[in-house]
Amino acid sequence: NQPEEDYLRALNDRQTMGQHESVSRFYENRIGRSMGFLRHIFPLCQEIVPHVLKDVSEKEFYEAVNQVKPSLIRTEADEFTYTFHIIIRYELEKEIVNGKVCIQELPDRWNALYEKYLGVRPSNDREGVLQDVHWTDGFGYFPAYALGNMYNAMYYSRMKEDMDPEEKAESGDFKVLNGWMKEHVFKEGNHLPPKDWIRHITGRPFTSKDFLDYLEEKYGALYEL
Repeated sequence: NQPEEDYLRALNDRQTMGQHESVSRFYENRIGRSMGFLRHIFPLCQEIVPHVLKDVSEKEFYEAVNQVKPSLIRTEADEFTYTFHIIIRYELEKEIVNGKVCIQELPDRWNALYEKYLGVRPSNDREGVLQDVHWTDGFGYFPAYALGNMYNAMYYSRMKEDMDPEEKAESGDFKVLNGWMKEHVFKEGNHLPPKDWIRHITGRPFTSKDFLDYLEEKYGALYEL
């Protein structure tokens, strides 16, 4: 979905991993966990696993996909608690770089932060500090996931000015969704630094407000808070 001329000029992929993750998590969460998309796939899911979904309603299906439950494994976390997994890793990275914790102390420090933020504690390092590959090839990647959530929350808000993304997902009109992404998100992804890229898409400076508002609205409604 990037402009063909970028490849001719050896421009490829994106300027930062935060931009990359914004697209990954847009399709995984903003579209993939939306009521519209889940309504779209629900009949097919019922055909594939009728013994599981025979007596399940669309509403129950949506609630199950969006259940919030603290867990130990980042890649299996729900959309809401996922950010806490990132916060824990980022705090640890800062402590390591600033010499406040040594590598030998890392498993215990990891476990303590999981108990503090999520109320769960790993029973071994496989479900604890050794679950990610990122630290074997460099530090500083984890915030890209959080930045990605904030970027896509902003351009999702902008997208809603032109269409109803949930309606397009429910009707299976992904050509329109992908077309909007191609024109607004991908087109300048190689050309502009992130702060200029997100302003180019949305007309606003970078902010976490859209993402926080989204979480509050969605999960407030789900859990009747």
